[in-house]
Amino acid sequence: MQPVTGMAERTLIELRDVSRIDSNSGRQLLNSLSVTVCAGDRIGVVGASGSGKSTLMRSIAMLDPLSGEVLHRGTRITDDVIPSYRRKVVYLSQRPCFTGGTIEENLRLPFQFKSANGYPASPFHEPDLVAAELDAFELAPEILHRSPESLSGGEQQMLALIRALLLEPEVLLLDEPTAALDPASREKFESRIHRWYNASNDTTHKEPIKEKAYLWTSHDPTQVNRMTQKTVTMNHGQLTLVSEIASNTGNAREIDSPENEQQVDSSGD
Repeated sequence: MQPVTGMAERTLIELRDVSRIDSNSGRQLLNSLSVTVCAGDRIGVVGASGSGKSTLMRSIAMLDPLSGEVLHRGTRITDDVIPSYRRKVVYLSQRPCFTGGTIEENLRLPFQFKSANGYPASPFHEPDLVAAELDAFELAPEILHRSPESLSGGEQQMLALIRALLLEPEVLLLDEPTAALDPASREKFESRIHRWYNASNDTTHKEPIKEKAYLWTSHDPTQVNRMTQKTVTMNHGQLTLVSEIASNTGNAREIDSPENEQQVDSSGD
């Protein structure tokens, strides 16, 4: 693999020669991908159904067995630090996962897990922050006492985002996150992502320093244009095209040769 050329101090996530094979069918789901995600990146992941978009996102989150390496800020992620890594790199799927109990219990649950050694202390559950997030989505406080199965898909998705943001993540992996939302709720969801992303700017410097990043999968090209500054196209488990959104350079480069590493270096922005 060619060396990653991004600035080390801004690199949040690196995938090095990551592959994944379906254990049942033997099908190659990801084929030796190398990806760099830097602070400030807003990356759209596009491609046909079954092309590997969700597999890529889940692999970044270390949710499935894989070969190759995943690094966070230059440190290889090993089994013992995966729980704490997932607090910093949070995966949000189209169908949120909730346990039994109330919504409030589900929001508290991530803060009850023990952090792995070597990672900063996790944030505490703060009811005032929960109340503020509910208000931003125009959700009544009473929703905290309801069970997840009593909620609509849209309500579950908004609460899943609230749960993710309470963890103060560095990277959000947003896998078709608004597919179940109506247009008004989708606008609120996108607006909240914008506020989270923009709040990471360090305005004490002459040039603002962005500290967070996100990846977003969507079949809606207008949403991809709104929410991202570059796209990567997946095809049969490989990255075949990397392009800048028109508001940036409008350029694209092919990565279609078997001899080429399937590498995305997002540090050029």
